[in-house]
Amino acid sequence: MRLFILTLLLFTAGFLSVNAQDVSFTARAQSAVVVGDKFQLQYTLNKEGSDIRLPALQDFQILMGPSTSYSNSTSIVNGKVTRETSYTYTFILKALKEGQFTIPPATVKVEDEKVSSNSISIKVVKGEAQAQQQNQQSQAAGSAPSDDDLFITVTPSKRNVYQGESLVLTTKIYTKVQLDGLSDIKQPELSAFITQTLKSQDGISWTMENVNGRTYNVGTYEQKLLFPQKSGKLTIEPTEIEFLVRQRVARSRSRSIFDDFFESNYRTVKKKVRSKAITLNVKPLPSGRPEGYAGGVGQLTMKASVNKSEVSVNDGVTLKVVVSGTGNHKFIEEPQIKFPADFDDFDAKISNSISNTASGMKGSKTYEYLMIPRHAGEFTIPSIKFAYFNPKSGKYQTSESGPISINVAKGEGTEETTSGVIRSNVSKENVKFIGKDIRFIKTGKALLKPTGTFFIGSLMYYLTLLVPLSLFILLFIINQKRIKENSNVTLMKTKKANKVAIKRLKKSAQFLKSGEKEAFYEEVLRALWGYLSDKLSLPLSELSKDNAGEILTKSNASEEVINEIMEILDTCEFARYAPASGTGEMDKLYNQTIATISKLENQIKR
Repeated sequence: MRLFILTLLLFTAGFLSVNAQDVSFTARAQSAVVVGDKFQLQYTLNKEGSDIRLPALQDFQILMGPSTSYSNSTSIVNGKVTRETSYTYTFILKALKEGQFTIPPATVKVEDEKVSSNSISIKVVKGEAQAQQQNQQSQAAGSAPSDDDLFITVTPSKRNVYQGESLVLTTKIYTKVQLDGLSDIKQPELSAFITQTLKSQDGISWTMENVNGRTYNVGTYEQKLLFPQKSGKLTIEPTEIEFLVRQRVARSRSRSIFDDFFESNYRTVKKKVRSKAITLNVKPLPSGRPEGYAGGVGQLTMKASVNKSEVSVNDGVTLKVVVSGTGNHKFIEEPQIKFPADFDDFDAKISNSISNTASGMKGSKTYEYLMIPRHAGEFTIPSIKFAYFNPKSGKYQTSESGPISINVAKGEGTEETTSGVIRSNVSKENVKFIGKDIRFIKTGKALLKPTGTFFIGSLMYYLTLLVPLSLFILLFIINQKRIKENSNVTLMKTKKANKVAIKRLKKSAQFLKSGEKEAFYEEVLRALWGYLSDKLSLPLSELSKDNAGEILTKSNASEEVINEIMEILDTCEFARYAPASGTGEMDKLYNQTIATISKLENQIKR
C-alpha cells in the first residue's frame, strides 16, 4: 500500500512538473541543400498540440507530411521527478530554385493557445547532375580523386594590417568525395606572428557551396587569430593536409554468395592537398608615440577607480585600472602610475576576462594595485594616461582617468606635533624605571683627569666627528645613485628581469601541479617573452623570434643558449596542437626554462 501511494505521488509530481514547464516549439533543417534535392523540415513540441500550420512556402515544394512521432522519458534525481515529452512533426520538402531563403515560423495549438516556432534560414545552391554522374563513374572505376574533387583554402580576413593588429586565418575543406579522416597535416611556421586558436564546436560543421558551377560539401577545419609582430611583406607558407578518402572499388563478378557477403566494395586511399601561399602587407605603427603608450592596438578604453576615497593612516586602498574593448589585450604592458610619495604601493594583480573572437581579443584586462597611506592629508593620484593605436582611424588615441583624490585621516597610534606634521605612527611606551625612581649622585672613588686631557676638544674628538660626517656623505652619494637608477625604468627592468621571470614561473608551477596543460604552456611562454623584453630593453609588442635571436647574438649570448630559448618557444607555441603530454614532459620543460634563464643571466650583464 505504501509503495502504491509513493508511486502515485511521484507520477503526480511528474505530471505537475510537465504542466508547469514552458511550451517549446522548435524548427530545424539543413543549413544548405542542392536545387532539386529532398530534405527534412522538423518541428519539435514538448507538449501535445494540434492543428499545426506551415507558412506559405513559395520557394519550396511540400512532398510529404506531416508525419508525427512521440517520445516520453521520466527521471528521478535526488527525489526530484523530471518528465520530458516530445512530439516531432516531419515534412519532406524540395528546393525549387537557387538562393538564400528564410522559412517563416509555423504555428500549432497547445491547450487552445497558438504557439509559434522559430524561423529557419536555408541556402539553396546550384546542382550539377552531369558532374555528379562523372564523379560516381570515376569512383566506381577506382581512380584517385582529382584536385577539383578535393582541395583546401587558407584565407586571411584582411591582407593589409598594422603591426599588432589582429586578423583571422581560416582553413576550409572543399570535397565532392567521402572522407574517412586525416592522416597527416603540415602547417606553416608562423614565427613572425603571435597566434591564438579560435574555439569552435566539436567536429567540423558542413554546409554546401557552389564554386565555378560545381557543388561542394564545405567544412571549416580551423580558424586562427594572428597578431603580426613585425612590418613589411610577410609570407605565410602553404598548408598541406593528407586525407583518407573512401572509394568504391570496381570488381569482377563474385564467384559465390559468400564473396558478396564478406568482401567490401570500398577501399581507403590517401590524397594529399596543398593550399596556396599568402602574402600580407603589414604596415608599421606611426612614429611619435604619445605618453602612456603601452603597446595596445585596437578599439580600447581605460577606466581607473579606487575602492574608497576616505581612509585612515595604514588602511589599504585598492586602485583598479580596467582596459576593455577589442584588441591585443594579452600583449599590453602595465600603465605608468605616479603614486604619492607618502604611499606604499605593491605590484599589480593582473586578471583577464578575454575571449578570442574573429574581430580580435574581446573583453577586459584588470590591474589592481594595493596602496597603504603612511601619513594623513589630502593626496592626489595624477591622471592616468593610456594611449593605444586605433587601426580604423590610423591614429593614436589617448584615454585619461582624470586625477583621483584620496583623503587620509589620522589613525590610531599616530602622534602629531603642534605644526600638524606627523612624526611617528608607532605608539610609544612611557619610560619605566626598574627599582628606585630617584637616582642618587654617584658615590665612591671618582676617576679625575688633569686639565687639557679631556676627550672634548681633543684630536680624537674631532676625528670621531669626522667619521660620521664622512659616512653621511658616502650614504648620500649612494642614495642619489640609487634614486637615479630607480628613475631609469628600462635599467631597473633589465636588472630585475631574472627576479621577475622567476616570479612569473611560480604561477606556471601551480598550473603544472593541477595538470592544466594549456594554461601551463601559456604561462611559461609569457614568462620567457617577458624576461626577454625586460632583459633586451625591447617592448613586448616589438619582440619576435627573429629580432630576439639577433639581439641575443649581439649581446654575446652563446649559440647554445639561443637555441635552447628558441626550442622552448617552439615547444610552447605548438603544444596546443600536440596530443596531451604527461606531467613529466611539462616538469622537464619547466626546469629547462629556469636553467636557460640562469645561463642567459650569467652571459648578459646589463
